[in-house]
Amino acid sequence: MPILNGKAYWASVVSPNTTFDADGVYSVDLAVDAENKKKAEADGLSIKNKGDERGDFVTIKRKAKRKDGSANKAPDVMDGMKRPLENTLIGNGSDVNVLYKTYEWTHKPTGRSGKSADLQAIQVVNLVAYEGGNTTASEFEEIPDAPSSASTSTSEFAEVPA
Repeated sequence: MPILNGKAYWASVVSPNTTFDADGVYSVDLAVDAENKKKAEADGLSIKNKGDERGDFVTIKRKAKRKDGSANKAPDVMDGMKRPLENTLIGNGSDVNVLYKTYEWTHKPTGRSGKSADLQAIQVVNLVAYEGGNTTASEFEEIPDAPSSASTSTSEFAEVPA
């Protein structure tokens, strides 16, 4: 099976992403250099470029459910020594190797057809810690003289007229 290497973006490999597919999809956008771009094109994969930090990239994915409704195995995720990485979120810019299998498809209603890649495994060579998109308490600085929730009662707040 072919392997591409590059930088991972928007990796959903611990749990499937359900944003655009209710059943979920495991996926990664892999930013590729010129050599890996040629490999992907030789396999018939579409290269995208949205003018952002990813540059040229290919999306490699696996549906969480098969056509028959049975569960698809999650892609294997491992470190550089081929040890399993369980429940490790892969942050944007992580250096990875992606193992995939190509398949041909046809969309019967439109007659469109093409080739896609089924995500088999990801080897994380250099992990960039995932920093979620939402603001969390870690974004704030501690304020030593501020009252804590344990020392503040609701009686200290003014009544709001109804």
